[in-house]
Amino acid sequence: MFCIKKAEIHLVNDSSKTQVRQLNPEEQKKLLDNSDYKYDRVGPAPKTWWDRFKEWFWRSIEEMFDSKGGQIGLTIFQYVLIIAVIVIIILLLIKNDIRAVFYGKSASVTIDFKEFEEDIHKINFDDLIADALSKEDYRKAVRLHFLKLLKELTDNNLIKWQIDKTNNDYSIELAKSKYNSKFNELALMYEYVWYGDFQLDESNFKSTIEKFKEFKVSA
Repeated sequence: MFCIKKAEIHLVNDSSKTQVRQLNPEEQKKLLDNSDYKYDRVGPAPKTWWDRFKEWFWRSIEEMFDSKGGQIGLTIFQYVLIIAVIVIIILLLIKNDIRAVFYGKSASVTIDFKEFEEDIHKINFDDLIADALSKEDYRKAVRLHFLKLLKELTDNNLIKWQIDKTNNDYSIELAKSKYNSKFNELALMYEYVWYGDFQLDESNFKSTIEKFKEFKVSA
């Protein structure tokens, strides 16, 4: 005969205290509203190559400027940008142009006719030039020769003379003519003598006027 012993079972009472935790309502709301945990909905569309490129580009830029060298480069770029903006504003304020920057203020300054009659066609240039030479005022004589040249260009319909125009305006009008290069040379010579307050002697005057005499205007 077999003898089966009953197993003895000992129950141990757990006397430790159990703490029931509850999720903060605000945190619970954030989790419920988080789309990452809403598995029953369609997820975001996969990123295109352009999206990945933009992420890589801006990440690279951020990493570059986070470095010491990148920060120095960024500072230099900011200063250069500020200086460029200031220069542009100044040029706009004084209504300057490129030719004036390289050749001086006369490129954007109207030719003053106040000492003569306002209409260039009423000026007797030969008499005024002779008077200036008699007084050895060679600067004024050069000025008169240049104004006479403008009259000749106007008479031949190569430019349209106006009292408020600049030499740069006339140069633009002559841009497609054979006179453009020579006119610019004489205009620059005139500006150097007149606006540069350059004092001419008789010898320099004669060599200068020869250039004007070589300029023959025809329709």
